[in-house]
Amino acid sequence: MFRLIMAEKVPLFVIGLAKDEPANEVLSSKFGSALEKVQQVLPHIIEAKIAVESQNTEGSRTHYEVTATVKTSGDRLIYTESGWDILKIADDLSRKLERELPKHDDKRQRDSIRKKEY
Repeated sequence: MFRLIMAEKVPLFVIGLAKDEPANEVLSSKFGSALEKVQQVLPHIIEAKIAVESQNTEGSRTHYEVTATVKTSGDRLIYTESGWDILKIADDLSRKLERELPKHDDKRQRDSIRKKEY
């Protein structure tokens, strides 16, 4: 009998933006989909938090400094990015998180060289 274990959705908090702001939706959707991909390799993710600091809000452009923290049972993964375009920042943060996949992929159990038959 096989049992399929569905991974629970990781809680994702966006701090520093209003809930009705479009940048909030962009960050949560892009980083949330990257979290779902990484959760297959890092199953012990407890929560994720995105802290956004906005600068120069009175002008025509807003500068964003974004810090994403992913809390796992073993450690914390922290990614920072800053810029004028929130879409580019969301893509860069997602790409940085997805780079964790190859790091942890090779830690899977392999056949031992000593047990190899010649």
